[in-house]
Amino acid sequence: MSIRRRASGALAMAFVALLAVTATVPAYAVNLDSAVPAVQNAARAERAQSLKAVAGATITVQRDGYTSAAAPKPKAVVPSQTASTITGISRGWVRPELGRISSPFGARPNAPVSGVSSFHKGADIAAVCGRPVYAAAAGTVVEAGYKGSYGNWILIDHGNGIQTGYAHSSALFVGIGQHVSAGSRIALVGATGSATGCHVHFETRIGGTPVNPVPFMSARGVRIG
Repeated sequence: MSIRRRASGALAMAFVALLAVTATVPAYAVNLDSAVPAVQNAARAERAQSLKAVAGATITVQRDGYTSAAAPKPKAVVPSQTASTITGISRGWVRPELGRISSPFGARPNAPVSGVSSFHKGADIAAVCGRPVYAAAAGTVVEAGYKGSYGNWILIDHGNGIQTGYAHSSALFVGIGQHVSAGSRIALVGATGSATGCHVHFETRIGGTPVNPVPFMSARGVRIG
């Protein structure tokens, strides 16, 4: 009788414990499918920052030190000085020298040097010995060398029957058949031949006949003397 009661008590206690476990476990069980999104949402909420706008507040934007400026204006290009700019080129013609006219074209009352014609076939341009002599225009050298009273002489053919000559030079830099451009240095001022001082005897010819260099050059936009 006592053994049955003990067995019945033990069985009753076991049944109560079983009911307790059955009732308790569902209350503490974790549903993984719903728990993962909840954790992620919580993490996002933790990282999120709130921004409160204050009325009347001024926000200063930093530009990390960058500045802007207008592009500089290009500098004007200044051409280098050449023989043509020195002598005053115009319409392809230049002054052979910058000095003054010491003896003009035409008849002279007396020949300055014995054996020289009283009619002057060119214009003498006074200049310091050793200064450069420039070609008056582009052309081909047809004469170059020593020529009696002319001394060191150069004759340039410019085409269409026009020629220019340069006499009394101390040195020549061109030879026969050489093509020269307007303003190129062809000789140095001197006093060779029949000359009383340093100068350039400048001749202008049309069809082989000497003409007055002053109006000839003036018609081509160049003033000499």
